[in-house]
Amino acid sequence: MATGTVYRPFSAPDERRHDVAALLQHAYNWTRAASVVVPPVAQQLAPALTVAAQLYEAQQYEAALSQLGGVVTMVHQARQAYPVLPEL
Repeated sequence: MATGTVYRPFSAPDERRHDVAALLQHAYNWTRAASVVVPPVAQQLAPALTVAAQLYEAQQYEAALSQLGGVVTMVHQARQAYPVLPEL
């Protein structure tokens, strides 16, 4: 640890909430952009993204993060099928 560095736990609840919120927003924006290029992709991602948002609203941040992991996997699969999709 560098001199003057203050150690803070990575997963402080407020930080976790902000991290998950940022990931949700990023995934939502990507889905919007992707829907213009390949509309069925948004239809496939919307249910999983909705569940992630519901978990976030219920303050189940770890579960929301896990759900977002599934969304990212789906995005990677979609990008393999449709190379014209934007980078995540």
